[in-house]
Amino acid sequence: MLDLFQDLKIDEQKLHQKYKIIKNNLFLTGEHEILKDWINGFEDRDNKIVKEFQTTFHSSFWEFYLYAVFKKLNFKIDFSENRPDFIVKSPTELYIEAVVSNIKQTGEKEEERTFDDILGMLNPPHLQDDFYQKLDESIVRHSNAILSKSKKYLCKYSKLDYINTEVPYIIALSGYDQINYGNQYIYPMMALLFGAYYNIDSDAYQRRESIMKPNSEAKIDIGLFNNKDFEHISAIIFSATITLGKLTSLSLSQNKSSLKTNFVINIRHDTDKPNWQLQLINENDCEDLTDGLFIFHNPFAKNKLDENIFKDTGIMEIKQGENGHTFENNRLPLFSRFNNFGKHNFIINSLMFETFNKFNAKDHIRMSFFKILEIDFNIQPKEVTLLDIELNLQFIVDLKQEDIDFIKNNNLKENDSIIAIIYATLDKFGNTTQWNFQMLQQIHNKTE
Repeated sequence: MLDLFQDLKIDEQKLHQKYKIIKNNLFLTGEHEILKDWINGFEDRDNKIVKEFQTTFHSSFWEFYLYAVFKKLNFKIDFSENRPDFIVKSPTELYIEAVVSNIKQTGEKEEERTFDDILGMLNPPHLQDDFYQKLDESIVRHSNAILSKSKKYLCKYSKLDYINTEVPYIIALSGYDQINYGNQYIYPMMALLFGAYYNIDSDAYQRRESIMKPNSEAKIDIGLFNNKDFEHISAIIFSATITLGKLTSLSLSQNKSSLKTNFVINIRHDTDKPNWQLQLINENDCEDLTDGLFIFHNPFAKNKLDENIFKDTGIMEIKQGENGHTFENNRLPLFSRFNNFGKHNFIINSLMFETFNKFNAKDHIRMSFFKILEIDFNIQPKEVTLLDIELNLQFIVDLKQEDIDFIKNNNLKENDSIIAIIYATLDKFGNTTQWNFQMLQQIHNKTE
């Protein structure tokens, strides 16, 4: 197995900050064990990946992660040739080239990241500073990375005698292009590949053919998969969440260590309301290895990717057809991840509530502590009167059968407190016609 932490006599100043964090700070908390699982069986064909891991970090970290995913999917990798990065022999033949998009030379460096930047992982798009500026910057950086690997395939890889040009070619891109890359979700890739530019106000995609490169007069074409110009690329694998937080989240999920210094909150997107769901990671509510991965299929690909290869793997598959885009997955896709030191329940609950409410505010959905003021089973529909403790507001809510079962099973009475999600049913004029709620947890037993 590769020894990622061997002393290569590299000057301390040239060692990457994230490498030093893993080496010096995470050796007791399970992240090392996750990383060992990832690299078990990996072959360094160029005898340079350990040095790259210690000095430039992102590209090798991304390759290790991809290898772990491919192992999980039972891909057989041929390591006899040193390019492309992954030559898959079964269950079907694939060529996969890994690449990362990094911060431009004049951009803010990762070491300049502040706690506010970290908290930015908990902000929805409409509350992110300079959202469109950052979106366009990501599009440009991702475009550069993809075009470089497209050119390499056409000019070099396709000319190799062991390359079969009828085998699907996939570019696997990980975004590290800005200090807050962890919350860019699929927005830059939808624009770059399909010309679907996300609009904050409408929460929908708008058709565009180009953007202006930030801080310049240069026009950047988007919609790379809208014609046959890139038919040699079968698909793009993408993620913006393969960070140190991925190691921590998997360590917590798999209980790799009894020493748990950090907590992780994941934000996931749902097509049903509430559209934004929160997940506090632990052994019972886990993050999966493939969470945060997306595959964008090229509708004009010469060699189309078999749709069954990645089906039901936790990877979101995105396709463009005549009637728009389809999003297929058997798990809720990961929007962003917040990884932070500390385990204080009050702080965690406060962050969970605040984040849930920020993301779902447009849909009039709220998570809070509620006090039960009255339960009335003698009328139809049965109802409960709740007091939002934080806002000091009362809500009269019609009860569904699952709510009634929850109340009875937990023997809830007046003055008991619960954590619940409450949301409004609106008419076409935006007026509330009914309050609904979902009980999540009882806070304490009934008050005597």
